[in-house]
Amino acid sequence: METTPHPDRSTERTRWFRLAGILAAASLLVLGLFLLRDDLGPGFEEEELRVSSGTFTGPLDGVFKAEGLSDAERARVSKLLSPKINLRRLRLEDSYSIVFSTWGAMKSLVVTKDLNTYLISISTGGEFSLQVQPVQVEFSSASASGVITSSLWESMTAGGVPPAVILDYTDVFSWSVDFLTEVREGDRWALCWNYKKDPAGRVISPKIIAAAYEGPETGRKTAAAWQGSYYDEKGESLRSMFLRAPLHYRRISSYFTNRRFHPVLKIFRPHQGIDYAAPSGTPVSAVADGTVSFSGWKGANGRLIVLRHGAGYESTYGHLSRIARGAGRGRRVSQGDVIGYVGSSGLSSGPHLDFRVKLNGTPLNFLKIKYRSSGGVSGKAREAVAAAIRLLGSPAPVKN
Repeated sequence: METTPHPDRSTERTRWFRLAGILAAASLLVLGLFLLRDDLGPGFEEEELRVSSGTFTGPLDGVFKAEGLSDAERARVSKLLSPKINLRRLRLEDSYSIVFSTWGAMKSLVVTKDLNTYLISISTGGEFSLQVQPVQVEFSSASASGVITSSLWESMTAGGVPPAVILDYTDVFSWSVDFLTEVREGDRWALCWNYKKDPAGRVISPKIIAAAYEGPETGRKTAAAWQGSYYDEKGESLRSMFLRAPLHYRRISSYFTNRRFHPVLKIFRPHQGIDYAAPSGTPVSAVADGTVSFSGWKGANGRLIVLRHGAGYESTYGHLSRIARGAGRGRRVSQGDVIGYVGSSGLSSGPHLDFRVKLNGTPLNFLKIKYRSSGGVSGKAREAVAAAIRLLGSPAPVKN
């Protein structure tokens, strides 16, 4: 399978890719004019044409004004394109080409965005018309594997895995592996992914097909895609009832215990939750689907949110700096939704999240709750998932 180019060369390659895209768009313009030559009047074949190409370094109107288009031309171009393209979302990766006549009149224009080309032609009578054509893409695949010596990010980057695919990889295993605290030197990873490539060489829509992670702290974790979700070789969904943690934290400052010295009260008393130390303003997410049963100020807890989940579970989030919009009492929230932000409200010695879980009213140590799969597949679906994982093989170092 094809291997994605090393990220160290990505800046130079991107520059060439954009140039290739612009040249491709220019070629399309000239071809379009050749096909439409009968509508452009006598003498067109002898007329010299000038092509001006570039990318959108600013708003469409400003870019085309700098190219010399009149107010009327820009208005008509915008009128044709606005129902098809959000003109406010044109970016540097979007390109354009304009064909001018010898005396400077615009003959045609093409904009390339989101795998589509938008060709505007002008007839001899001055009528503007728009044609939309899909950009031809190449389907390809890649695979990589490696051993961690410092961090997962550095190891996968050195192995040629694009940043977007690395983030997708951590998302796939986010319910079963805590990549902040459980990664160890010598852990092994492997994955394969499909992607599309446009004529300019840009990688589009990467999709992980199968992945694996293995280490003494995490054990062996596997995943394969099936109908938009990921499952292990036993057909169990990788999506757990609970997230591994309700936020991205720096450290755990206090664990679940029945005897903890309170930093403010200076006495020993139970602490039946987990304190996650994190900067003020760090987003806090719901660990599972649920309903907000309490949202507001509650004494020493400060700003507090309580979520009621299925199967008798309840989670609480205390000392928040503020509560997120949409996290009011009675609102339904989904796993991963931001419900508040880390703070130090109430009886607190510094910014942190006081997170607690109960089952039918009994406090639980969240760090010891066993992984609970949210579902699974069977039959041919399970066989297909297992086959994809077997094809990937066991994680192993990259062979030079």
